[in-house]
Amino acid sequence: MRKFVISDIHGDGNVYYSVMGYLDNIKKKEDITLFINGDLIDRGLESAEILLDLKKRIEDNVFKIVYLGGNHELLMHQIYERRKKNIVVSYDNVWHDNGGWATEYGLENIFGDDKEKYLDVANFISNLKIFHMFDEKILGKNIVLVHAACPVDIVCNSNTCIKDDNSFVNYCVWTREIDPFIPFRCKIGNDNYFSIVGHTPNDNKYGYVYNKRENYLNIDGGCSMYVSGFFSYDHVPLVEINDSYLKILTFNNNNEIIYGNYFDGNKSILIDDKKLDDDRKYLNKNILIKKLMKFDDNTIGYED
Repeated sequence: MRKFVISDIHGDGNVYYSVMGYLDNIKKKEDITLFINGDLIDRGLESAEILLDLKKRIEDNVFKIVYLGGNHELLMHQIYERRKKNIVVSYDNVWHDNGGWATEYGLENIFGDDKEKYLDVANFISNLKIFHMFDEKILGKNIVLVHAACPVDIVCNSNTCIKDDNSFVNYCVWTREIDPFIPFRCKIGNDNYFSIVGHTPNDNKYGYVYNKRENYLNIDGGCSMYVSGFFSYDHVPLVEINDSYLKILTFNNNNEIIYGNYFDGNKSILIDDKKLDDDRKYLNKNILIKKLMKFDDNTIGYED
């Protein structure tokens, strides 16, 4: 069973469909699991379409997918919980201010007035778990996947979901800076585990940044920035989990694999371009790439 991880897609259709096309082709030969490390939605114009496509893939069991919640999934849950209680929520709310408008308007365009479909999606989001611990290890420490900050108490909170919406959940999906005084001792890195996180965009050409001192790997390649018009953020890592090492393929928004690295916690070894062609053969060349543009009025849209 091959295991893959991607994080912070943020409605970036080019990246999402490129990675899914790549994995669909691998699935023809091998069993795979994909872990999505939160923030699949919001900001990007294809947020709703991506969310519904992923939900259907999980229901149809195209291949095994584990979707973890991030802060944007938590924001969506919080708004829909208020609406379930018949609390009027204006469109000027914290979710929309953080890019949720893209997901909401997209769902409205697809669902219309069908409230049951909204409820079904809301329940799907609410039941997303917060973190996953792998059997595989890096530097002798179990790999833990969490959106923003690795919880110390892994075992006792292993079934924590977005719908629990407590301080523990908030720290796991929102923490950016290490703070020794926050409850539950959540921090980005963890002395007991090797953490793979997202949440904070980086502009590294490989799409990831390793903090050896704090023992975490950040794989937020900046889709949230790209779909907001900062087009230099065009490097999105797909991580393959192996015992003692990670293989990291860097995708861009043009259905290309532009870099590959092997990473063991001490160093990264660049995969030469010729060997990388072995991975590129799994790309789906029929993926339709949509060119995103920033117009004179600062709005974002696709080129005609």
